[in-house]
Amino acid sequence: MSVIDEETRRFGRLLHYAGLLVTVVCATAGYSFLHAPAVDSIADAAARIDEVVQSVQNAPVIRDQHRIVSAKLQEVTTRIANVQARVPQGADDGEFLNQVTQLAQKEKLAINDFHHEKPEVKNGYAEMQVSVHGLGSFNSICAFIDGLNKLARLSKVKDLTLSAEDAAAEYPMTATLVIYFALTGDDAEPVQEARSG
Repeated sequence: MSVIDEETRRFGRLLHYAGLLVTVVCATAGYSFLHAPAVDSIADAAARIDEVVQSVQNAPVIRDQHRIVSAKLQEVTTRIANVQARVPQGADDGEFLNQVTQLAQKEKLAINDFHHEKPEVKNGYAEMQVSVHGLGSFNSICAFIDGLNKLARLSKVKDLTLSAEDAAAEYPMTATLVIYFALTGDDAEPVQEARSG
């Protein structure tokens, strides 16, 4: 029987240890690169399947909500377009004076003074105050104020003052109106001073 020397035994043990180390490394690499990602992928796929099932179950509710939100968006878009159509780029106070004068004549209100203030640039738009002095019956003044809201030009009545004397048929009126123009974004440019009307 042949005797294996100590050097060969040591070399055999080293080969066994190296084989064991290679086996451990291969097993760890297999787990890290094959098994763990597959488990994570299966879990992700299961979660996505659950989400799809939930979405299918909630589809009628989501469709109803989408329909309601779309209708509201359409309504808001239409209202914005209507306001934009009523707001010119320039102050156009002369054109506004013509509209106010025609309205006053229609409602039998005598306008005896009309002047504007300096335009003010706000965030996204510009505005200008216009003072109107007139004389008319209570009914004509009410109809005039109502007609201002129906003008094509967007404006608002900021202040209205009526003076009355006993048994007077006509009342002096002073109204401060605000007209809007130059709709822009946040970067509103300076507005040139409007011409006198």
